[in-house]
Amino acid sequence: MKYIIGFDDHDSPAGGCTTHFSFLISKQFEREGIRVIGYPRLTRLNPNIPWKTRGNASISIVIESDREKSDILDMVWNASIEYVKEVSRGFAFKRSPGVAIAERSNEILENFYWKAVTDVVTNDYAAKVSERLGILARGGRGIIGAIASIGFKGGRVYELLTYRKREYWEKRRTINPNQLIKYDETFFPMVYANFDYVDMEPLIMSHGKDPVLYGLRGIDPSILIQGMKMIQANEDMEGYLIFNTNQGSDDHFRISKARPYNSFIGEAKVDSVKVVQGGDCIIFAQNNVIVVYKETGELNQAARELLPGDIIRVYGAVKPSSGYGVIIEPEKMEVLELKKQN
Repeated sequence: MKYIIGFDDHDSPAGGCTTHFSFLISKQFEREGIRVIGYPRLTRLNPNIPWKTRGNASISIVIESDREKSDILDMVWNASIEYVKEVSRGFAFKRSPGVAIAERSNEILENFYWKAVTDVVTNDYAAKVSERLGILARGGRGIIGAIASIGFKGGRVYELLTYRKREYWEKRRTINPNQLIKYDETFFPMVYANFDYVDMEPLIMSHGKDPVLYGLRGIDPSILIQGMKMIQANEDMEGYLIFNTNQGSDDHFRISKARPYNSFIGEAKVDSVKVVQGGDCIIFAQNNVIVVYKETGELNQAARELLPGDIIRVYGAVKPSSGYGVIIEPEKMEVLELKKQN
């Protein structure tokens, strides 16, 4: 029997990572004769949720087993509790892990995925979907991400994550940046977002006390494995896992109505532009107030050049504001039309 099992909310500021849990549970599946089918799916959720976890991602794995669905749920849930207690110490940070298991995905679950990626999903809504579809679930808020990942059909992008041995978790990560640049130049455009050529620093390194050493992104798993062989780190790894992911897909940009905490995409006609003390740039448009923070660098500089009558397409996060009701914080902007100047 085939099942899709999802999980979420296994990390904390003290350590741990939901992807690392998936790496460990995949090895447990192998030991217990449970077959893993295809690549695990790493599902980036709505990045604007205030209570999101550090990585803001849930995981789902397709498995094949003769065991009962409830037995597999018990096994994974017990492993989850042990991981959050002993590895991430997440309960001290009010983490609320969740696990869900379904026999198949369908249109309802796919719609659940889209809502979880773009908007706010409540626990009650997740419970109703679970009951309607016969999904077995256990845990707290993490059930939302778990079900969302079950509904993710997969995409064209892959991410290879390497994991550190436990004795290195508290130590500084180091790789050879020249080898990363060589890899990036050799396989571009099959790889992306691995090195920042403006600040000249790697983008693949994890930070903090989590077990991830680095992650490579691209559209061909075999090329990611070649990259892992080319890049030298200052430590031996525990292992690696390749995920199929919606990372970099812009799936979260589908809603054109500015509701707090959703991801927004829409056109805006510029009325005026104001640079405030500190360097933030505020674009006053006909229907929206768009705040481009100084820290966005080139995006902030480009926003300052806009003039009344210019039309842009904004991709960003909707946030509540005491001064303006709601504002849009853009991830990126596209110029659609520049008003001709006399």
